[in-house]
Amino acid sequence: MEALIELCDLIAQNPSQFSDKLSWICDKCPLPEYLSAGSPRVSRSQLNAVLAVSRFLSNCPDSADLRPKSVVLEFLRSVPHSFTQSFWPHPFSLDSVASFFLDFTGYVSKAAQSSPDFAEELAAFSGEVVISAIREQRSSIARAFLAALSQNFLPISSSDANRLVTCLIDQFAAPTVGPVPGTPREQLAAENSSAQSSPISVNHQSLTNYNDSPGNENVSGSSSSVASKAADDASTASSRGMVNGGNHVWRTSADQLAQNLGLNDGGLGVVSSGHHLVLFEEESVEFLERQEIAFKLIAHVLEKVHVEPVLLEQVRLIGKKQIQSMSVFLKIRKRDWHEQGSLLKARINTKLSVYKAAVNLKIKSLSALDSDSRSVKRLVYEAVAILIDAAEACLLSGWRKLRSCEELFSSLLLGVAHIAIARGGQPLRILLIRLKPIVLNVCAQPDTWSNTHGGMFESVMKASCQIIESCWNKERAPVDTYIMGLATSIRERNDYEEQDNQEKPEVPFVQLNVIRLFAELSAAVNKSELVDVLLPLFIESLEEGDASTPSLLRLRLLDAVSRMASLGFEKSYRETVVLMTRSYLNKLSSVGSAESKTEATEATTERVETLPAGFLVIASGLTSDRLRSDFRHRLLSLCSDVGLAAEAKSGRSGADFLGPLLPAVAAICSDFDPTLNVEPSLLKLFRNLWFYVALFGLAPPIQKTPVNTKSVSSTLNSVGSMGAISLQAVNGPYMWNVEWSSAIQRISQGTPPLVVSSVKWLEDELELNALHNPGSRQGSGNEKAALAQRAALSAALGGRVDVTAMTTISGVKATYLLAVAFLEIIRFSSNGGILTGGTTMDAARSAFTCVFEYLKTPNLMPAVFQCLTAIVHRAFETALSWLEDRVSEIGHEAETRDSILTMHTCFLIKSLSQREDHIRDIAENLLNQLRDKFPQVLWDSSCIDSLLFSFNGDSSTAVINDPAWTATVRTLYQRIVREWIIKSVSSAPCTSQGLLQDKLCKANTWQRAQPTIDVVLLLSEIRIGTGKNDNWPIQTANIPAVMAAAAAASGANLKASESFNLDVISSGKCNQAAATVKCNHAGEIAGMRRLYNSIGGFQSSTAPPGLGLGAGLQRIISGAFPQQPQAEDDSFNGMLLNKFVRLLQQFVNIAEKGGEVVRSEFRDTCSQATVLLLSHLSSGSKSNVEGFSQLLRLLCWCPAYISTHDAMETGVFIWTWLVSAAPELGALVLAELVDAWLWTIDTKRGLFASEARYSGPAAKLRPHLSPGEPELQPEIDPVEQIIAHRLWLGFLIDRFEAIRHQSVEQLLLFGRMLQGTTKLPWNFSHHPAASGTFFTLMLLGLKYCSCQFQGNLQKFQMGLQLLEDRIYRASLGWFAFEPEWYDTNYTNFAHCEAQSVSLFVQYLSNMKGDTVQVGSKGNGQENGNTLADASDHYHPVWGQMENYSVGREKRRQLLLMLCQHEADRLDVWAQPTNTKESSSRPKISADKWIEYTRTAFSVDPRLALSLASRFPTNAFVKTEVTQLVQANIVDVRNIPEALPYFITPKAVDDSSVLLQQLPHWAPCSITQALEFLSPAYKGHPRVMAYVLRVLESYPPERVTFFMPQLVQSLRHDEGKLVEGYLLRAAQRSDIFAHILIWHLQGETVPETGKDPNSGKNNSFLELLPAVRQRIIDGFNPKALDIFKREFDFFDKVTSISGVLFPLPKEERRAGIRRELEKIEMDGEDLYLPTAPNKLVRGIRVDSGIPLQSAAKVPIMITFNVIDRDGDENDVKPQACIFKVGDDCRQDVLALQVIALLRDLFEAIGLNLYLFPYGVLPTGPERGIIEVVPNTRSRSQMGETTDGGLFEIFQQDYGPVGSASFEAARQNFIISSAGYAVASLLLQPKDRHNGNLLFDNVGRLVHIDFGFILELLPVGICVLKVLILS
Repeated sequence: MEALIELCDLIAQNPSQFSDKLSWICDKCPLPEYLSAGSPRVSRSQLNAVLAVSRFLSNCPDSADLRPKSVVLEFLRSVPHSFTQSFWPHPFSLDSVASFFLDFTGYVSKAAQSSPDFAEELAAFSGEVVISAIREQRSSIARAFLAALSQNFLPISSSDANRLVTCLIDQFAAPTVGPVPGTPREQLAAENSSAQSSPISVNHQSLTNYNDSPGNENVSGSSSSVASKAADDASTASSRGMVNGGNHVWRTSADQLAQNLGLNDGGLGVVSSGHHLVLFEEESVEFLERQEIAFKLIAHVLEKVHVEPVLLEQVRLIGKKQIQSMSVFLKIRKRDWHEQGSLLKARINTKLSVYKAAVNLKIKSLSALDSDSRSVKRLVYEAVAILIDAAEACLLSGWRKLRSCEELFSSLLLGVAHIAIARGGQPLRILLIRLKPIVLNVCAQPDTWSNTHGGMFESVMKASCQIIESCWNKERAPVDTYIMGLATSIRERNDYEEQDNQEKPEVPFVQLNVIRLFAELSAAVNKSELVDVLLPLFIESLEEGDASTPSLLRLRLLDAVSRMASLGFEKSYRETVVLMTRSYLNKLSSVGSAESKTEATEATTERVETLPAGFLVIASGLTSDRLRSDFRHRLLSLCSDVGLAAEAKSGRSGADFLGPLLPAVAAICSDFDPTLNVEPSLLKLFRNLWFYVALFGLAPPIQKTPVNTKSVSSTLNSVGSMGAISLQAVNGPYMWNVEWSSAIQRISQGTPPLVVSSVKWLEDELELNALHNPGSRQGSGNEKAALAQRAALSAALGGRVDVTAMTTISGVKATYLLAVAFLEIIRFSSNGGILTGGTTMDAARSAFTCVFEYLKTPNLMPAVFQCLTAIVHRAFETALSWLEDRVSEIGHEAETRDSILTMHTCFLIKSLSQREDHIRDIAENLLNQLRDKFPQVLWDSSCIDSLLFSFNGDSSTAVINDPAWTATVRTLYQRIVREWIIKSVSSAPCTSQGLLQDKLCKANTWQRAQPTIDVVLLLSEIRIGTGKNDNWPIQTANIPAVMAAAAAASGANLKASESFNLDVISSGKCNQAAATVKCNHAGEIAGMRRLYNSIGGFQSSTAPPGLGLGAGLQRIISGAFPQQPQAEDDSFNGMLLNKFVRLLQQFVNIAEKGGEVVRSEFRDTCSQATVLLLSHLSSGSKSNVEGFSQLLRLLCWCPAYISTHDAMETGVFIWTWLVSAAPELGALVLAELVDAWLWTIDTKRGLFASEARYSGPAAKLRPHLSPGEPELQPEIDPVEQIIAHRLWLGFLIDRFEAIRHQSVEQLLLFGRMLQGTTKLPWNFSHHPAASGTFFTLMLLGLKYCSCQFQGNLQKFQMGLQLLEDRIYRASLGWFAFEPEWYDTNYTNFAHCEAQSVSLFVQYLSNMKGDTVQVGSKGNGQENGNTLADASDHYHPVWGQMENYSVGREKRRQLLLMLCQHEADRLDVWAQPTNTKESSSRPKISADKWIEYTRTAFSVDPRLALSLASRFPTNAFVKTEVTQLVQANIVDVRNIPEALPYFITPKAVDDSSVLLQQLPHWAPCSITQALEFLSPAYKGHPRVMAYVLRVLESYPPERVTFFMPQLVQSLRHDEGKLVEGYLLRAAQRSDIFAHILIWHLQGETVPETGKDPNSGKNNSFLELLPAVRQRIIDGFNPKALDIFKREFDFFDKVTSISGVLFPLPKEERRAGIRRELEKIEMDGEDLYLPTAPNKLVRGIRVDSGIPLQSAAKVPIMITFNVIDRDGDENDVKPQACIFKVGDDCRQDVLALQVIALLRDLFEAIGLNLYLFPYGVLPTGPERGIIEVVPNTRSRSQMGETTDGGLFEIFQQDYGPVGSASFEAARQNFIISSAGYAVASLLLQPKDRHNGNLLFDNVGRLVHIDFGFILELLPVGICVLKVLILS
């Protein structure tokens, strides 16, 4: 239901937009035809829908959609059907039904009140619905509906109203208990016949005839005479009672009321009470509830419509009789009832509720009478009388303490007050006469005398307030009489005062309560005339009457006059303050005298509590500035007088006298601005106050000791010498009331500096001594007291000034300095040193404004200056302590803390321009301390404003013509700025740049250009040294990722920023360029705005002024110079907002579809959107918040979606702009970035692309060199996304450094990001290009974990330790894979990778000291509640562990060693020719290697295996890994790299049981599998089975590359397992079968140098034809057909060589043509044997060329081919050489190596060229060799040119330096380098100019590898090495 209600409210806000939702809710409501059918039943969902629709209608009654009204009206019509239980869902309790009706009627009633049309529709039928409910009186559901209507009545027509009232009277308004006529007609007749007997003349005597019963002598036939006579009698009786003794009235009134209260029915009283009790008990509670509902409903009807006069008269009589019977009911005592307990209480409460409803009914019936006829007046008099009588009955009832009785009493009094106020005149006078005794009786109740008045007291007070407020001007005379009648009762003397020798009783309650009543009336009415009437009576009583002596009455009067004085009426204020001040001094003077010993306790209470509380009330209540200033002066003067008087009290403590006044002083000083010019007289009063505060020890301790919240001192005995008191006040504990301590802290905020004069602030000895009483022991002549004061002063200064250095300071001056110390230190300790008396929150409000005033005084004594300087430092230390205690605050408290820190910093910066040298020195010292303690000020916009522009922009400096001072200050500022910028840029270069650019933008908007020039010149002079820094901690700017982000933040292009460094960042030129770009974009938006305005886009007739470039910039600038925001047009913002949102979404769509995002367009769009967002933010507009939130989200998310380095550069630029120009967006931007970061983890992008296909070389080398089936390479380069992540990470590190000491919220966001990042250690990409980015991220994690030693995250220590373990685990996980290389086209990428890892190593190595601290701190501070003390527990990261601390250190050392090795490895990769000696690493012992290996294996077995591959020559590691693998063989079955550690020749020989695990082992790479086919493993069946399972797991086409090795493995295939695999693979792939057959045919030639008749070789040769035939026999018809056609075709081509051999050389070419013409293409599926992916489409018969050969005739033929999976029409030539008589198997092996090298180079990103052309042996000494296209040999090149290669390149590609030549030379270099590596491995021996080819772009290609490795040509000379230049 809650969700449906929220949806309904949302729809009501915009019904047209959510019309479909509204229709959906209406559809869920029951249909009208269903409701009108017989016995309908609704469901809960339908009821909820009806409620939702009615709620919508109440919020939006005039909706254009008519269906909601229809639904509600139809359901309301069907309500009569709901009076049976079958209508409601099962189960549905009566309470649920009642709740539904209450909500439903409430919504419908509210809608009817808002919509007259809807109300009219309701009124048409609502009466019938209500009447039907009344008739169903036996139905509890109908009663629930009526009860709901009684609270939320619906509109009703006049005709229905009469019927409804008649029905209600007949059904529920039964005859009232009492002797009244029975029927309404009889009631009316009886009423009309009693015109001569007005009830007012009979019943008024109940409270007036206190002595005699006058009878009915006032009966008159005229209503006016009746009223007049009643008023006269009442006033006479009242006055007579007062004259004869007012106390007799309230003493005997209760009895008189009990005797005289009745219905005047001929003596109805106690005699008939039993009869009435029986009648009351016969009324059931259910009947009473129905009666209450009926009365409420009739009252609603009377309020809404007019009814017939007859019915109105019946209603009036019903109400009258009900109220008359109330008196009888209330007189029945509790014990008379037969029911008792909760049943009786329920009956009484219900009956009283009925009476309350009847009272309301009576009042409504009178309100319906509009005429002023005599009969109406008579009814009014009657109503006033019976209502007052009923109120008196409530007052005297035994049930008066019930809440229901109090509510009834309130309704009676407020109702009669309403009637009297509305009618005025005589009814009002009668009411006031009757109201006075009621008020006095209420005040006479004992339970009224309490701090929380009873309900009846509140009722008489409200009624009196209403009467006085409404009638003060128009009916002043009776109101004055009423007030004076009550007031005179206060001054009347009690009877006991005339009696001698009798004990005087306590003050009557009535006096005390009347005084309180008048005090509250005065405050509520707030009229000076009323106060002027009452206050003289009170003051007269205080000065001359009973209250002139200590008593409870005096205390109450003092409280009342203080409350009256707080209203701010000048006359009453001054009289009261004079009286109270004099009273306080009088009480003080009598303390300690002989008379005081016999005084009442009220005397002490008056001095200690009442008078101070009165002063506090006045101070808190005054609002007039003039009166507050006057009271401040008076109160401070009183404090001075009290202090001086207290000094005279020998052996007394002055704190007891001065302390009670402190809360009032604090209140009156709360709004005082201490920085304003203060009058000397007032300043001296402040000085005197603090002098006595220090002297009496009233200040809270200023040393860090807990305050003892001791209660107020109840004795005046001395607590020791005054010196001891001062010393204890410094050190604690606090001796006095804790409220006084709090008051002192608040007083300090409003106290100005105690500098009385700018020339001579330290007063003369005489003036200071005047603060001591002449007889005091603290005077100037008491050296002991002076020494004690100096000791206290030294303690207050924290020992900065020794006592011996204060010998020249007198005692009173020491006390004065102690007072200054107390004031300034407390000022900083109470709220951090911020002055709250003013209205602004800028740097001038820092409390340093006050404390620095003392330093400006010239010609100070050295000791005094030393003390004042110490006070400044102590105040500063207090401020630092206060700020440190609140580092973990969040929300508004954090904002307050940061603003205070900013204010202090800005003030200290501005103080650098003071003329006094010592002030500048102190300011610089404190500024440096503040900056080092709270580094966040480095990036505070206001602080930077003050720093850059204070001196240049200070107008006051212009009037000072002092060149020397100007030069000194300018030099100081330049040095401070330089240090500031260096520190900020070194820690957070991105944020620093953004702020500097923002300030330059601001400077550009000024009229004066000089500040901008000065700032740019100043920035250009800054030079920052970078590089490795061995200091701890490392500089953030040394991190390559941060530097890359800084380049992006500056607007520079990352690809073009080779020489980018911090000097460039901090330079004015760089930031000025970026600032110009921002200004231009701001100008674009401003121009659009002006254009939009000029064409009538705005609704206003004139454009907002100043919307030019400067104004646009003013709106985006934040800081210490805020510009007044101008109104933005919502339509213009909405238009641009929609445009930018749409454009950004288009960029995202382009990126998701694989398109390229244009960098310039994306950057311009983001920049313009940023300007729009910032301008909207600075305008303060609250419109379209959701739209701008979406824009901010897109600006943060788009770079993450696009994931290119260009997009991320733009992102960093924009994000820096946002957080710099609008720091309040910092948390929002970071929150979005964290969400986007976690999204990249979920979607596996960039650094988190953990899938195998993103792993770089390992993925590209599958399955040949790496295990696993190759996958499709990703469309987006993973390295591009990793680079984007690196930029992003650099920005995040920058932001972390900027906010780590400031924002706990943003720190927690970083924690969320790092927790999500390291949650699973396998989430990271293993691409070697990610190493630098990965370890930079880990560095950020460790930096974040170090925050556990900061104050703001100490409570998260356990979580941070766990995060640190996750970081260790993830870092070690990086080394679980074999080390790889990678190179990119990005400049200095390899160097950055090496430096990133090196910085992580540096940080990790410096954490060694912290490791022990974590353990000891955890055990010592958190009672073992850390991970450090865990043993034999399961760790969430490491699993089961024995000792956490020991294991942690081992893992840290292992990680450190691995990272050092990785850093060295990457450094060599980045600088292979570096001749510098690397730093020597300590030699690692064998035991240490073993420990490393075991630790690695405990973390992850892959880590141990990778350790062995990382250190392949380390025998200790290899041996230990072998033992660990064999000992934990089951745990490593999924790691193929573990195979060599248990599959060994020895294991094969021993048939080790470990080999039994091979059936469960994960597949390895093909190369590793083929290694196990070598003879050393002897064809062990388990090993062979594993190898064949691996080969079977890959497609045959992937294994074809290793066909030579597979064929050779047949030599040792004793179990024919290899043969079986080859036959099965041949059946799966035709190409595999064909290649296998060709290789089998090529192996039939006898091996050179071996006996062809040897047994083993013969068996191998005999096996080959058999295997070939088995393959052919296994072909199906289709495969056999392809085989025959393929082999026949190329056999024909190969046989041409034999045909040409007999022919002369000159005829061989023609012979080739003839033979080729004979060959026909047989099918479209023939392919080149050397390249199965190329299909043959024909032979170029003219292309046949015979080649030179010593023995045979090789030929070259060109085929027309197409790609198998390419375009059919894309026919390309491919030449092949068919050799006969030459063995090609060596070429195949060499080209296998070259192909693997080529794949390896491509995988690791090395730009080296190799061309592994195809070679295939097709038979004995026969083969096919692909021709390298577009090449010529070096010998051919020499035939046409005599010059060397250099000259040939110039001839072919142009002159040196031309693009074509340089490209050719680069191609030659990269190809030469590639083949140099291949030649190093293959060692070819017959290199000559004939087998060195060059293609048409300058690349070198080696061919003819017939003699490699140990195969040397016979009879051939070794050629000279070809030197190429």
